[in-house]
Amino acid sequence: MIPFTFTYATPSTFESTRTRALFDLQVDLARPVRFHAKVSQHVLPLRFALQALGQLIWHSDEWTTDFWTLDPIVTVHPDRVFFEAFSADQSSYGLVIADRALFSPEGDVACGTTNVDFTAWLWAALAEMRTTRDTFFRVGPEGFEVRTSGAGGRFEQKVEVPEAWVRGFLQLQGAMAMPGTRLSLRPVDLLAAVRTLSHMKAKMSPRALRYELEPGRDAELVLEPWETRVPLRGASHSFGERRVIRTWGRRRLRLLEPLLPWAERVDVYLKGRALPSFYDVHLPGVRFVLGLSGWSANRWTDSASFDLLVNPSSGDAALAERVVQWLAAHHVATTEAIAGACGVGAPEATRALASLCAAGRVMFDVEARAWRYRELFQSPPDLAKLYPPDPRREEAAGYVARGEVALTSTSTRETTKHKRFKTPDGELFKEVVYRDWVVLGRVGPQAEVELVLNDEDRLIFGRCRCAFFDENLMNRGPCAHLLALLQVAQPQRRDLQSARESSAEAVAGAPPAEPARPRTEDEGPARDEDDDEDADDVDSAEETDEKP
Repeated sequence: MIPFTFTYATPSTFESTRTRALFDLQVDLARPVRFHAKVSQHVLPLRFALQALGQLIWHSDEWTTDFWTLDPIVTVHPDRVFFEAFSADQSSYGLVIADRALFSPEGDVACGTTNVDFTAWLWAALAEMRTTRDTFFRVGPEGFEVRTSGAGGRFEQKVEVPEAWVRGFLQLQGAMAMPGTRLSLRPVDLLAAVRTLSHMKAKMSPRALRYELEPGRDAELVLEPWETRVPLRGASHSFGERRVIRTWGRRRLRLLEPLLPWAERVDVYLKGRALPSFYDVHLPGVRFVLGLSGWSANRWTDSASFDLLVNPSSGDAALAERVVQWLAAHHVATTEAIAGACGVGAPEATRALASLCAAGRVMFDVEARAWRYRELFQSPPDLAKLYPPDPRREEAAGYVARGEVALTSTSTRETTKHKRFKTPDGELFKEVVYRDWVVLGRVGPQAEVELVLNDEDRLIFGRCRCAFFDENLMNRGPCAHLLALLQVAQPQRRDLQSARESSAEAVAGAPPAEPARPRTEDEGPARDEDDDEDADDVDSAEETDEKP
């Protein structure tokens, strides 16, 4: 068990009159953050998002009383304010992202991360937020000038939580950064699915949500076991062959139901069959991100898949410290910007950022596709205690030490995209090259082991004939043979040129797409399909969200 102690000047309080509502969110005095502001626009979307976060905190799909909850975490950055929390059953994660443009700050702002005192009654008080009232938020240790009667004085809250709970909260950031498929849905379509499920109860398996993607057609959502199809109009994708992604945990989607009538769109990030999924609900000025583990029983705290995909203790510790110091000064940046600032390649920067995520010092902003500085703890945790030795890693290290790993071949598979970039000197045309590195080898008794790494050295596909892989595929992370092959092959990878000169004609009309190799739904997580507001993309080879 890990003890946490939060010291608050007073309990958080709420004050309301006919014309004014004031929320005073008390922060941990050990990590003071100050943000006093009036909510100048989009009061209702902010209210709905915070209410959904409160609903998630006390939500549980399991018949158990072994709950551990921590007060929500607030992060104030120059461009955004974040509220994040873990559900009681440890299977769901909620993140409220509010644009700073929503607020009119009063006085100085002290950026940082801290815990806030947030009780069930304060959650209920959020219903008092109205567009007809001036609403004020005070995040800081000062409290009201005039205290609410009976609010009390300084107090400490002590909570002991298991190491597994803390590890789960940390490694979900790694799950966010994993490659995957992104679909942009109309809120009305997802709402139709959620309300259909609320009126229909499955008394037999299967009980999954099945996303079906056909070439040249919008995606469809199939509700099992009824095989009810919900068309996802406008949910385009770039798969060149039929693709099916099956997810579970659909009851937890009801957390989004109050938000969907007010939403502008919903971005869904699917990491693969039975792997985590993230639903990013866009409200005016506010986003609510719901992160779901593979299914309720497969909680974030019970899964070791994500720290196996990227070793939490891997990488250069000195580089990681340089990265976090630079990010602390700039608050948010992409992988490329961080790599350039630190003078390293993207793979090295990615490994450093992954280790910082595992330590709770950095978070991955799935909505912005960037990394943010966020010190989750006052003192860094003991990573050796949070991430104990894994039997698969030890077995892999044994294969390497005994010289039982042999590389058969390595090759590069390229996908190109023509892009038009806007620069101060005019338009710039480039042919951007994405390379997946394919490695074949022999490991111990396994003669045919294959892995594929993307541009950032992330494992996106694996194949082995061992019993562990046959039973779990990639749903519980790579097997020992894949880990051993990865360890031997990784130092041999070389970076190549990532862009070539292109032209306006190439952007206007790319050559016909080449057929892609058929794939199955079990071949692991996919590459994200990112939108770039400053670039126009045209595929010059059939680009799919998953690479072979």
